[in-house]
Amino acid sequence: MRLFNILLISLLFMSYANAKELEKVSVQLKWFYQYQFAGIIMAKEKGFYKDAGLDVVVKERNPKKNNILQVINGESEYGVADSVILRYRAKNHPVKVLATIFQHNAMVLISKKDSGIVSPYEMRGKKISYQKGLDDSIISSLLKFANLDDSDYIKMPMDFSHADFVHGKVDISEAYISIEPYWMKQKHNIDVNVIDPRNYGIDFYGDLIFTTEDEIKKHPNRVKNFREATLKGWQYALDHKEETINVILNHYNTRSLTFDQLMYEARVTDSLIASKFIPLGDVKKERFNILADLYMNKGLSRETLDNAVETIIYDPSKNDNFLEENIYVILAVIGILFVVLILLSYHNYYLNREVNIRTKELQKAKLQAEEAAKSKALFLANMSHEIRTPMNAVLGFVEQLTKEEHDEQRLKMFKTVQNSGQTLLGIINDILDFSKIENGKMELDVKPCEINFQIESIISMFEKISYNKGVDLTYNIDSNIPKCINIDSVRLKQVLINLLSNAIKFTHKDGNVLFEATCEDKNRITFIVKDSGIGIDPQNINKIFNAFEQEDASTTRNFGGTGLGLAISYQLTKLMSGDIEVESKQGEGSLFRVTIPYSLCPKSYKIDRSKKVRSDVSKLRGHVLIVEDNKTNQMLLSIILKGLSLTYDIANNGQEAVDMFISNNNYDVILMDENMPVMNGIEAVKNIREVEMANNYYQVPIVAVTANALSGDRERFLASGMNDYLAKPYNEQSIKEILVKYLRG
Repeated sequence: MRLFNILLISLLFMSYANAKELEKVSVQLKWFYQYQFAGIIMAKEKGFYKDAGLDVVVKERNPKKNNILQVINGESEYGVADSVILRYRAKNHPVKVLATIFQHNAMVLISKKDSGIVSPYEMRGKKISYQKGLDDSIISSLLKFANLDDSDYIKMPMDFSHADFVHGKVDISEAYISIEPYWMKQKHNIDVNVIDPRNYGIDFYGDLIFTTEDEIKKHPNRVKNFREATLKGWQYALDHKEETINVILNHYNTRSLTFDQLMYEARVTDSLIASKFIPLGDVKKERFNILADLYMNKGLSRETLDNAVETIIYDPSKNDNFLEENIYVILAVIGILFVVLILLSYHNYYLNREVNIRTKELQKAKLQAEEAAKSKALFLANMSHEIRTPMNAVLGFVEQLTKEEHDEQRLKMFKTVQNSGQTLLGIINDILDFSKIENGKMELDVKPCEINFQIESIISMFEKISYNKGVDLTYNIDSNIPKCINIDSVRLKQVLINLLSNAIKFTHKDGNVLFEATCEDKNRITFIVKDSGIGIDPQNINKIFNAFEQEDASTTRNFGGTGLGLAISYQLTKLMSGDIEVESKQGEGSLFRVTIPYSLCPKSYKIDRSKKVRSDVSKLRGHVLIVEDNKTNQMLLSIILKGLSLTYDIANNGQEAVDMFISNNNYDVILMDENMPVMNGIEAVKNIREVEMANNYYQVPIVAVTANALSGDRERFLASGMNDYLAKPYNEQSIKEILVKYLRG
């Protein structure tokens, strides 16, 4: 009876505490309604603020007012700003950062695609338009990185409509990567180069939510509830992009926004928030320390900035007025805890002992798993590099030999070696793809695709293969399929090629394979691959999508394969938010059905099938520097370049390349390996670019020609100052395609 009375009193206290009216507050945005503020919008629309006891008004930016000062002056309790908030704190404004939303800033510079301005190094003497003031830190840091001061370029006033950029009155303009490149293409049909400060090590926080010390002092619970509800709203927006976009279009569309525009912004925003790698809302003092170093050059003392960094970040675990605001809840909790503690005290000792034992076991297992993951990643990277380097020579020389061989028997042998090498390379790529998927590093590249053309190209790949095997390949393409859709065509092609390859491989002579593409749902496209092959035992169907497994051991013996193809196809389909199903009977064939969602291309998008690489390479002229420590690959490149009537020099390592460039800087292109003795390729590029800047030389195109082909390698090379990337093993055609980009014809 006593326990019942305690619980009853506790419930009464809690009911009283929860009966308070919603507290009305406002949040000041830094711009107009768009996906940039999706988390705040969804926190309001999904009732997260209401659940936290808040009635929140979301205010658009008034361009005539300073949005940060509006919060400081009490016009709003909360606001959205970026890293510039540190300067306000350093100038004694009582602002506090509650949480970081964008781990990366969206501000970039853009130039027209045909301008030749692809990095800050080409900006000398150009007209640059950007907003100079308290929030120019990112752009000024980028210009400083390229050793440009105010006298080295022409500063133009910032035109937020970008009209001066569109009409050619400025060469480079400040822009937000989350929307301006889209608008330039859709509204003005202008392709742009995006010059991202992050590629040069300049990475400040983007959007963050903040309040004032006075708000925290007077309403600590309200601040904490607002922060938690906002982060919950952002997580919901990231997980439900289409729903969020429709909410913005229906309730916050003050500027005639479109679905495609907001979806473009949503995908870029996802990468800027980086919640897959950094906890949503995470704030690090170290990131502000980097910004403080920059502000020292703008009249602020080190002591003032250090104090600002130490005091700007809000600690959600600290609440000075907690007792005052939650007295009734505290009393209720004390009563409940008193009863619970009595009940728990009896077995507390035994529970703690078990927890300690399990904790130690879990910690040991966690360390072992982390070490195993690191070892696996390092092993795959090393093996990929070590296999690709000799494979490059094998496939390259076999290609050259097939061009000169006229004996039919020997030519057949060379073709067999070439096909075997390509098969081995396919296995390597499958293993690397599976590793990237397993570690969550596989990312989609969704863009406009002429889907019928893609389907035709896939079918044409297998027509000769099926004919040679005696398998009848037929296909049926639904006329309702849109001409152009937004999809990751590379990954879709990988899935369909795997399914068609398996269907032909597991179908005996005189059998048949059917490929169908249908579009009964305007938002989903379905592909069917049906064969009359060996089929699958029903008890084994559930395991065919598992990695390194086939139906049984005899499948591997009779048909070959690693058992990775279907596992990768399954994971890629799920990554594209699609479904893959299989129907089969042993001895009667199989049917695979893949359904993938898509969106329509913008009506203004124009399909361009024109070849970007010139077919006539006989007129190429130029002097090439080969930087490669492997003698066999030196020989292969020499043969290819001689065949193109190009002159060349060879450097055996990065140091030799730098020395040769200093003594003879008339190279038209440099083919640069990375892993070399004495000096590696990235260090060599750094030294060459420094020589060019010091002597005002024309920047020579440098192409990474390397066996490093894992996720992120291409981006790493381009960020180091290289212009292009070619993975080993390469063939003569890929070398030609690279050279025609940079050599005159």
